Amino acid sequence: MAAPPESIARLFAPGNQLSRVHESYEDRPGQREMARRVAAVLKDGGRLMIEAGTGTGKTLAYLVPALTSGRRVIVSTGTRNLQDQIYNVDLPFLRGRLGLDFSACVMKGRDNYLCRYRLAEFAREPLLEDLREKQWVPRIVDWSRSTETGDRAEIADLPDSLRLWRDVNARADTCSGTHCPEYENCWLTVVKRRAQESQVVVVNHHLFFADLALRTAFGNVLPDYDSVIFDEAHLLEEVVTLYFGVQLTAGQLEELARQAERLAARSGGQTKGGGGSALLREAAGEFFRPLREALGSAAGRKRFRPAERGGLDLEGEWAVLSEALEEVERQTSRLAANKAGAEALPTKARDLRGALSRVLDRRQPDHVYGMELRGRGNVILTAAPIDVSNLLREHLFEGLHACVLTSATLAVHGDFDFFQKRLGLQDADGRVVESSFDHRNQAVLYLPERMPEPRQPEFVARAVEQIIRLLEITEGRGFLLFTSYAVLGRVEEALADLDRWPLLVQGQGSKVALVEAFKERRGSVLLGTTSFWHGVDVPGEALSLVVVDKIPFDVPSDPLIAARIDRIRDDNGNPFNEYQVPLAVLELKQGLGRLIRRRTDRGILAVLDPRLTTRRYGKTFLTSLPPYRVVRDLDSCARFMNGPRIDGYAPREDP
Repeated sequence: MAAPPESIARLFAPGNQLSRVHESYEDRPGQREMARRVAAVLKDGGRLMIEAGTGTGKTLAYLVPALTSGRRVIVSTGTRNLQDQIYNVDLPFLRGRLGLDFSACVMKGRDNYLCRYRLAEFAREPLLEDLREKQWVPRIVDWSRSTETGDRAEIADLPDSLRLWRDVNARADTCSGTHCPEYENCWLTVVKRRAQESQVVVVNHHLFFADLALRTAFGNVLPDYDSVIFDEAHLLEEVVTLYFGVQLTAGQLEELARQAERLAARSGGQTKGGGGSALLREAAGEFFRPLREALGSAAGRKRFRPAERGGLDLEGEWAVLSEALEEVERQTSRLAANKAGAEALPTKARDLRGALSRVLDRRQPDHVYGMELRGRGNVILTAAPIDVSNLLREHLFEGLHACVLTSATLAVHGDFDFFQKRLGLQDADGRVVESSFDHRNQAVLYLPERMPEPRQPEFVARAVEQIIRLLEITEGRGFLLFTSYAVLGRVEEALADLDRWPLLVQGQGSKVALVEAFKERRGSVLLGTTSFWHGVDVPGEALSLVVVDKIPFDVPSDPLIAARIDRIRDDNGNPFNEYQVPLAVLELKQGLGRLIRRRTDRGILAVLDPRLTTRRYGKTFLTSLPPYRVVRDLDSCARFMNGPRIDGYAPREDP
């Protein structure tokens, strides 16, 4: 039987059980309120959106009610890092110190797990796409002998982009399921069985929605559930769009060709061009050539329009490619009959043909179609739902007893209307619980005067000057966040020329390894974009400065963003105020939230974009942020860093 919400809240009160066992216990009224509300919705049912700022203690505030609810609860996080923290730190604490009795497991996407069979196959035939990755082979083999989970996260410095991992992981398109000789010992098999017996299953959003998108047609990975808690819920629309859409790349077809070729060679056939691979490569080359020519050197994703609306006519090329994929399916079906581990290849060929057919349709009014050129000629084709609210309502929310969505960034100026509309949760209850941090005395928000706007040619040079001055004040210890790789590259070059601070740059290693190096290297500077705005947690003196170069507006020319803007405009709405500004507000709150992670943290937040103070919409950003004090000059920043308090500076609303 579920514990009453009021008794759950009392666990967090001073003098009660949690305060006696938690070494760094703090009385957090916001945490008590959140725990009570989560317990109530798990008991009575309903939808709850709750913004809990950093310092609220929101993880324990939803875990304790989940563990005492008497229900199976799926806890879904936005990042694998938070998954690991919950499973390896928070749940053991609640079991060992608070004395809660429960069963729990962690599940990640299958690409995160090592495949015993594929590793053994690779060891017999170690073909590397990139010979520079050779150093990782003995490391992975040694780890495979001792790991109890097969989870790549156990190798902390394994690069995210390691091509070798794709040759040995447990991805679906190479899995033969129960036909695999290693099925009973497979790490995926073990974790699925454990999940069926667990009260709390900790997953990430990508796995959750991959399962949701496929479970009606192909069964399920997750056990049955009726209650879900989404942490880092601000990421949901992006993830749902990915899994309820279609994405296909030229690289996937080349990989299929390589796999078919290897299968043919293992079966005693041709070493080159076997398994239908020669025909597939030729057909794919002809199909993607006009796409590459149309994209040229253009950056970013472009609209992939139907031929009758001025788009590329690929009917002839598609007919040939479709036949080539059918031929690969036929040949690999015959060759796979006597080869364990190859059963998934015919299915992969069939699935790629189906995905291409869906993307080439380009006529569904509720989808937007895009094409993009990345890396060395890799064309990416996408079909994405413009609006996911009805999909979520129909496929998820209507079937749940209880759903909690929480994040440090869900509200814009205290209002939940933006996410309620985007996610189809107009009936959800929305609450903001306050952080226990003293934002006015732990940080200043520096908005430099007389900065040029980002579109002006002198902006980057001035931004570099400001960044250098700020790093001098904080003696490095800075996290620099950018909205584009181009600006990141120019700032990196300027700082490298100075050679005054150790630089750690996104792309030089895995995100986890870079953040750990940043913590360890005194006075270092970390530069990142995109995913680095989220999930980076560096408490303590290692981080004293966060700089954001520009307001993080999404690129309006991106096909998906443009389609959503058009949809709002067609409904007589104001897309800038209703969509673009709220989205950027939430992203800015995420980025600036990297600085203050504990009550003892202090430092400088800097936004170099003058539009926060010169444009009318800037007030929406400033009033949506925690109550930092605003300063306009570098001397004030220096005085703050050199003194215990910042009394007398301009209040936030002055700009």
